[in-house]
Amino acid sequence: MNSPEALSLEQLPSPEVPDNLPRLIRYYDDFHDKVRSISHLSETDIWYVHADGTKHNLNFLRFPLRYRLLFKHIVTDLFDRCDPSTVVTYANLLFTRPSHLARAATLSPTEWSEYWNEFVLPVETVSVAGALRSAIHSMCELSIGQWTMDLHDLVSALRAPRADIYKTVRNRECFVPLDQQSLIIEFFDDLKAAIDRGSTSIGDLELRNACILLLSHQYGLRPGSIARIKVQDVRLHESGAVHVSVPLIKLRDRDALRRVTRRIKHEWAALFVEFLRRQGSKHADSTSPADSLFHLSPASVSHVIIDLTSELLGEAWTPTDLRHTAAQRLADAGASHISLSEFLGHASTLTANVYFDASPSQAERVNQALSLSPIYTTIAETAKTKTITSTELRALPPSQQIGAVPHGIPIAGIGGCTIGQSLCAKNPVLSCYTCRRFLPVADRSVHENVVDSLRPVVRMFANASHETGSGSQAQLTRTLRAAMQVIHGIPSDAAESMGEANE
Repeated sequence: MNSPEALSLEQLPSPEVPDNLPRLIRYYDDFHDKVRSISHLSETDIWYVHADGTKHNLNFLRFPLRYRLLFKHIVTDLFDRCDPSTVVTYANLLFTRPSHLARAATLSPTEWSEYWNEFVLPVETVSVAGALRSAIHSMCELSIGQWTMDLHDLVSALRAPRADIYKTVRNRECFVPLDQQSLIIEFFDDLKAAIDRGSTSIGDLELRNACILLLSHQYGLRPGSIARIKVQDVRLHESGAVHVSVPLIKLRDRDALRRVTRRIKHEWAALFVEFLRRQGSKHADSTSPADSLFHLSPASVSHVIIDLTSELLGEAWTPTDLRHTAAQRLADAGASHISLSEFLGHASTLTANVYFDASPSQAERVNQALSLSPIYTTIAETAKTKTITSTELRALPPSQQIGAVPHGIPIAGIGGCTIGQSLCAKNPVLSCYTCRRFLPVADRSVHENVVDSLRPVVRMFANASHETGSGSQAQLTRTLRAAMQVIHGIPSDAAESMGEANE
């Protein structure tokens, strides 16, 4: 059998395709909440489809006339079975592999099975294979070529390419490191503090982007769900609580769109209150619905999250990364399969298994909390703050020299603060290492003493509870990780050279 590239579409035999296309296609655009239509299907060779806030075009002119009708029939049938965004995705994948469909239309089912095993299974991605299988189901529905209704089972039985879609979860590559999560939390805390002070330095776009990142970080919401939140979906309560009704997407039944209510963390609810007060529609995207909360398409929401994490963390993280991280955080904290599935909006609890498989044992949790495990400890490339000498530290005003007695352990001389402890709303020492305003002293031994002193306290918390992601223990764990980051960022001979300079 010749390879798909050996013959062009013009060289392949003409497929047997019904002449009669429907007069028009109607589909529901759930992003704009309206029914749309595509008319004159036979005469029009460029179809415009609205999906996820974007206007896409499906160009059939790229195919020879005798195959154009085949592709139109398949796309028309896909609209009967899939939502418009899936139709666009499948069509674009199929349009880049036209020879596969051309072969399917002219080969017998037995020959096609051989073709699949030889030219599809070894080389194509899971996405392309899925789109192609769905297209063959359409051929069965439409009785195109030798495909008939009783062959659906044969098509379903075609093997899919091997792929571990949760590979990055299993090897933990997609999880945002704990020290970087601390920077995200600090960003929200700083914005909330600025709002409480009545600061006017926070721009509307900065506030909007922070609310988007908050939803992604706290609840792992998909960009499609975030983009579909409307102003009336956010409820403000007299107690100060903020509840958001979120539409779930990517459900198996496309008609089963349902909503879940998520409660914004109390400490950060002020961000949403302030955003609504400012009526964030000032920067509305003209293509978004008038009552949209953020006035962005799902693609734009993704860009906001990627750009903001890159700015805050020095490394870009995708909404999918934040979603996996939020799910793993919950699994590590001891959530049940049902709770985690509900958190992710999954209809089945089976998908949650991957997070429990990746969750460390209690012993590993303790090592992770102590920053001892080589597997679960993440050290950044360098400290994100510059260091200062002990002479420079002593020259700082007393309020900018950090010192305290956390958990009964006197700690001083670890560094300075650019704003001063008296103006800091956080717990000093325990928060300094994770703060961008911290100026650590360039002496590894000082920070090593901090780590050695705090580890017994962390071990006490870890041994007393199976949960490692909340309260004082979580704060101490973040401090240990950040302190280790500072230690690794200071050259081993820094203390010696600093001592010589002081002499």
